[in-house]
Amino acid sequence: MRKWHELKSDMQQTWIRLGRYKIYVGILFGFCLILGIGIGVYSNRPQREPVSVSHITREEVEEEVQTRVERVIADLYPWIVDGPIQVVTVEPPGEELPQPTNERPEPEPVSIEQLIWPVHGEISTPYGWYRHPTYGDWRFNSGVEFNVTGDAIRTVLPGEVVAVNSNGMDTKLIIDHGSGWCSTYSSIRGIKVSPGEFVAQNQDIALPEKSGAFFFELSYEDEPVNPQAFLR
Repeated sequence: MRKWHELKSDMQQTWIRLGRYKIYVGILFGFCLILGIGIGVYSNRPQREPVSVSHITREEVEEEVQTRVERVIADLYPWIVDGPIQVVTVEPPGEELPQPTNERPEPEPVSIEQLIWPVHGEISTPYGWYRHPTYGDWRFNSGVEFNVTGDAIRTVLPGEVVAVNSNGMDTKLIIDHGSGWCSTYSSIRGIKVSPGEFVAQNQDIALPEKSGAFFFELSYEDEPVNPQAFLR
């Protein structure tokens, strides 16, 4: 106990002798205290696990990109994957193509005198003006209406099918015979030709409607012509 009092007395005397150096000692003591606390906190911090970096090859990257692209296509554009693959073979032309400087061959002239009947049947409404049997007014008939007794619609002249039109109630087929002449076949069904196809004269191209009504028109340079003047 005596030694403790002596040690305490020596420390007090030493503190008194320090005098104006007390501030520096206090600063030094505080710095050592803060340093000790920092070292203790740093020593007790949780240790991070080392991160392992795996090295991948270029082939693995390309395979992963291919897999992800196929997955996107399958999710957003499934018809590309499901659709059949069509192999197209391009063959060189078998004959020499015409040059722009070559003259275009003139089509063979059409002989309208060789016009044949498009159906078997009788004319129910002739070409021209007529009084409507129900409404009593005058109307213009730009062609000839038939009561069909046969089961086939045939071409009156050879030519090219240029249009097949339908409005949901009536179907119309137009053939270009060249030299400005065209024929139109209306109120038909079961069409057997398509636009761009060349047909021969007297070729079976369609069936008449079940009602038996069939309408035929003949035109020259887009103007209606009386077919009865040429039908034989």
